[in-house]
Amino acid sequence: MSPLALLLITKIAVTGVLIGLPFLFLPKASVERLSGFQATPPALFRLYGIAIIALLVGYGGGLAETLSGTFPWGVAAMGIVSNGGAALTLVVTGQAKARIPLTLFFAGITAGLIWATSMPEAALRPL
Repeated sequence: MSPLALLLITKIAVTGVLIGLPFLFLPKASVERLSGFQATPPALFRLYGIAIIALLVGYGGGLAETLSGTFPWGVAAMGIVSNGGAALTLVVTGQAKARIPLTLFFAGITAGLIWATSMPEAALRPL
């Protein structure tokens, strides 16, 4: 399996379990406690959960391309904007210190995707 495939699998699994599914299915009070955010109406949490799941579908398509030996340029660009934007938003809003693991996760995925786009052959080479 290639480094890029492992990165995409990590992104899909961690984001799905820790962000997508909780925002879709946990009670509003639980999501507020876990996320540190309040939403009125709670439909905002559900909409965010759906948006995250939609991104993960895109990552799944990129994973399929990667496993077939094709570099997923569009998915890599989407991931850089999405994860880089999330990390930057946490820093700019002053939330990075309170959410260090989340900030590092987003920044790490961004760095991995930037590396992959700069060295696509290496990113697709089996480990």
